[in-house]
Amino acid sequence: MGWLPGSILRSIFESGIFLMISIGLTLTLSVIKLPNFAHAEFLTIGAYTSLVISQVLPNNLVVIILASFLAAAILALAVHNTVFKPLINRKSSAYILVLASFAAAQFIRYSVFVAGSLGGVLSAHPRITVTPIVYIAGQAITNIYLATLIVALSSTILLSLFFKYTLIGKCMRAVSSNTTLAQLSGIKIENIVSAMWILAGGLGGVGGALLSPYVTVTPALGFNLLLEIFAVVIFGGLTSFVGTIIGSLIMGFAENTFMDFLNIYFGVPYTYTQLIPFSLIIIVLLVKPTGFGVSYSANKALRRFLKEN
Repeated sequence: MGWLPGSILRSIFESGIFLMISIGLTLTLSVIKLPNFAHAEFLTIGAYTSLVISQVLPNNLVVIILASFLAAAILALAVHNTVFKPLINRKSSAYILVLASFAAAQFIRYSVFVAGSLGGVLSAHPRITVTPIVYIAGQAITNIYLATLIVALSSTILLSLFFKYTLIGKCMRAVSSNTTLAQLSGIKIENIVSAMWILAGGLGGVGGALLSPYVTVTPALGFNLLLEIFAVVIFGGLTSFVGTIIGSLIMGFAENTFMDFLNIYFGVPYTYTQLIPFSLIIIVLLVKPTGFGVSYSANKALRRFLKEN
């Protein structure tokens, strides 16, 4: 069982990455009920921003993370204003919006392919040194491990405080529960939705930046993780932030500790790891389609907002 402690640490690290790249999609589903398939591209933009910034300021994680948040947030807001907002204003159906998100994802991905080809960075690594800080059970705890855990935990806590105590956060909860009633109560829906896109895109970009030192940055980076992202939010119930945390942990441990167990004791090759997200999605949809997260009561959120304001 000497493999177990190191495997658990890797699982915790990947869970933090899954949380960062998935929580933005949970926010999008919660506020505007859109399964945005372009969300994974925010991760790619964050990773490429990390690549670019690290050429100028290598190993400056704070600047890299902030720049990745900003770049992905700007992209998310641009996608909203050019694609989703016009369609929503035309009362387009949910099917049209989902198809539009597919189209937006393809456009962004192949735009990155073109830019990467012209810049000679279709496949590259950022100039971020992965430095072991301490060893636990033979597993190195690196600066990126610690940064990921700190950012994931602090983001979760700050988001919780944001939704509970800030006016914009309360408005987001109200819009999530009943857009029409929220609008009648004086909430400026467009401003709230724009703020949501900034948060959703920015958090995805930060996830890409934290992941980039451990992978090869390519235009398909986000797309390759799209299934895991949706598996996490589906397991968590689509709109539950608590559920997203639980789903991230399950995905992280399933793809690491569980696969290590299967490989060591049953000889299952690691190439079967990609079956895990498919399996989780099917199991959850069959056993409990609403997921296993605990979501905040929408009507309670709206009533509390109206009472407090």
